[in-house]
Amino acid sequence: MVHVEMLVGLRKTDEGATVKEYAAVEGLEADYAAQAIVDEVVSEDQRFLEKAALPLEEEFPLNSRAFFLGDFNYGRPALVDGHENGKVNIRVNTVKVREPDFGHQIAHQAERQFPYKPAFAVAKELNLHPLVLSKLTASFRVNSSGLQLNLGLNLKFEARKMKVLGYSRKSERGWEYSQKAIDLIATYMTKFPEFVARIQANPSGDVFNDTDFYPADIAKEKMKEIGAWLKSVETKSLERVPLDAEQMNSDTVMALERAAEHYLSLSANQIEDKIMNGVPRHALLKPSDAEQRLGGQRFALGDRIVYVQDSGRVPIASRGTVVGITKTPRTTMLDVVFDYSFMSGTSLGDRCSPFRGSTVPVTSVLNLSDRQCIAESKAAAQKRQPPKQTPLTVNGGYGPPQEQWRPANAPPPLRGSFSGAMGGRGRGGHDNLPIRGGNPNRGRGRGGRGGYTIVDNSDPMENVVRNNLAFRPQNMSAVPPPAILNNDYRGRGRGRGRGGEGRGRGGPRGGHAPRGRGGAVNGTGHSS
Repeated sequence: MVHVEMLVGLRKTDEGATVKEYAAVEGLEADYAAQAIVDEVVSEDQRFLEKAALPLEEEFPLNSRAFFLGDFNYGRPALVDGHENGKVNIRVNTVKVREPDFGHQIAHQAERQFPYKPAFAVAKELNLHPLVLSKLTASFRVNSSGLQLNLGLNLKFEARKMKVLGYSRKSERGWEYSQKAIDLIATYMTKFPEFVARIQANPSGDVFNDTDFYPADIAKEKMKEIGAWLKSVETKSLERVPLDAEQMNSDTVMALERAAEHYLSLSANQIEDKIMNGVPRHALLKPSDAEQRLGGQRFALGDRIVYVQDSGRVPIASRGTVVGITKTPRTTMLDVVFDYSFMSGTSLGDRCSPFRGSTVPVTSVLNLSDRQCIAESKAAAQKRQPPKQTPLTVNGGYGPPQEQWRPANAPPPLRGSFSGAMGGRGRGGHDNLPIRGGNPNRGRGRGGRGGYTIVDNSDPMENVVRNNLAFRPQNMSAVPPPAILNNDYRGRGRGRGRGGEGRGRGGPRGGHAPRGRGGAVNGTGHSS
């Protein structure tokens, strides 16, 4: 098996050579048996022949037309004045007044002004069953006098994958409708309430007769009346476009026309020719090379364009605004409303003024709003700052620039015991021991503040039987004292003495107490 890539066209290199371009084409088989492969063909297609770069004087002769692709004056028409050191001297037609981005501004304003609502929200707003809304907005068939009458509004075409421009569209959430479509549906419901009410009573029905809506003596007349009203609103004449097509409505297109005319009135007396010397070959677009160099451009509604081909219905160097995008199996077509009218222009389905619109392929225009074919000079490339990167270390530190994290200095020598530091004691001053969980009743022994100290992670109340009836309190006074209390030993322990001689930290409970730190001396303590 041999994996192949299909020929998608020719591409013009920056050096002026014409080479073939291959890529995987969706929908075409890419794996073939080796026996079906031919290494060389006897007669090559003359339309797709690779060519070496022509001499500069031959490719751009004197007084030939081209389009400048530099950063400044991008897309402006130019005239070749001469050649020098392998580069071209041109005269560029420039405009002193900067062109505002009115195309995108009006497109975004129209999107906010004419929002679309999903079908379920429209059904809730009109108090309709979703299936009834679907029937009314599509083609709804009713049998009358042996004929099938289409009494739907024809705002969507699911099977043909088409929508009505300015009324409906389909997104990931399903069908959506504009306010114009909602008003049209509401008018239908107001004009013929009995008709809509009968559909609402049987929303899942498939076959309907005229007698299902009206009595037999007036059913035919009512069907004719509904049909006449649908013709009056001209629902069948509304513009239908594919689902993936992006289109602007007539109101938005007219606003674009007015904005373009206003800009032309400001720039009419601000046009001049500018001499530019030493322009490289790749910074000029030859009209005959447009199809080979402009095929990979992207477009959006509101983009400003200039027509760069020297053939076709549109005059060369005509500027306009993209008002529609339609994708076909072979290419992408653009609906453009141009700044000037011309003889072969159209009205784009009554969306623009006569002789102002035209549908052109993407390879015939240069996108001025999204500059994807710009040719940078070496000086411009050097001036352009590289993208900021966040290094792992900056001057010995870590983290984002200007806020580096640096290793902390070594702490001073520890003052106090290690156990105190682990327990959270401060370095001198008042002890701030953490409160450990436990029984809130304070105990008498040395331990945590909660009555006992947790030395493991187990639950101290585990296996404790609450309200045990077998438990009997015992008198702790019957327990004999520890044997060490009977020894003649004067200790210096830190424990709290429970009585007898000696001065413990807690003090004795009775009797005379000679000086000492808590050791018992020949005394008999007593427990409480």
